[in-house]
Amino acid sequence: MVNSADSMPSAGAGYAWRNGYLLLAFTALSWGINFPVLKMGLGYSPPLLYTTLRMILGTLTMFMIARFMGILRMPHRSDMPVVFSVGILQNMGFITLVTMGMQFMPAGRAAILAYSSPIWVVPAAALFLGERFTLFRALGTGLGLAGLMSIFNPLAVDWHADGMMSGGGLIVLATLVWTAGLVHVRRHRWRGDVLSLVPWQLLSSVFLLVPLALLVEDAASIRWEPAFLVNIFFSGAIASGLCVAAQVGAIRSLPAVTMSLSSAAVPAVGLLSSAVILNEQPGGSDIFGFCLIGLGILVVGLADRRQAQRARNIAYQNGMK
Repeated sequence: MVNSADSMPSAGAGYAWRNGYLLLAFTALSWGINFPVLKMGLGYSPPLLYTTLRMILGTLTMFMIARFMGILRMPHRSDMPVVFSVGILQNMGFITLVTMGMQFMPAGRAAILAYSSPIWVVPAAALFLGERFTLFRALGTGLGLAGLMSIFNPLAVDWHADGMMSGGGLIVLATLVWTAGLVHVRRHRWRGDVLSLVPWQLLSSVFLLVPLALLVEDAASIRWEPAFLVNIFFSGAIASGLCVAAQVGAIRSLPAVTMSLSSAAVPAVGLLSSAVILNEQPGGSDIFGFCLIGLGILVVGLADRRQAQRARNIAYQNGMK
């Protein structure tokens, strides 16, 4: 998951719809499929070491992409705080907590929980950024929270399963950590190109992950089998590298409300791919919860679109005076 459209430069007067939707489809498919891939990868490696390998490959991939595009440069000094903030909170924190939580949960359910992050942005923005908590934003938040309650339905969840509660708690905590990073991003005034900063954000997470993983887990426990090499390449180079660049391109090519819909597309692919690859059978409460969360994200996206249009109209009227 990458920063929301609010953190990106304006796309300009028009949108590159075809390229945007192709990039969006690629990221939704890859990130959705990555949930069962990640679940299988944990059979070969402990979670922190898996996350470290994944982030190293993603970092190398992003540096190569930035170099190929001719945008690789050192971050501006004023961008350094947000480089570390995104690297530590939205990259290391979010991905590590989701990976640890997936040890105890079905991949499809983990995908739904992990992509409930946009729901938390609304109250956080109202509390810390002074953004208006409008009726539609409140409605979207309420739908998202109802979806989470459906997923954690005490009548549907097997609370006797080992780690079920802690697994879900870790993933929900991951969404809160991601939201904290986004609040900082929204407050920041960018000096450099966002895509050129992504490699450095990933690199900052690697610097912390490597010593932490080696201290907590045993590197000798990794099973270096061909299947694991394919697995970690997909999760690292593609899901954590190439997809990040594609998502930035999609954000620059499509409206914010369309990007909000993509937040619901990823867990949908995660549910389907987990059913096909891992033979997981999502319960009725999981599917109902996903629908509520997806609807909540759409309502929030529409509310953000209305606010953006209102702000543009006000700016235009002021410019005409």
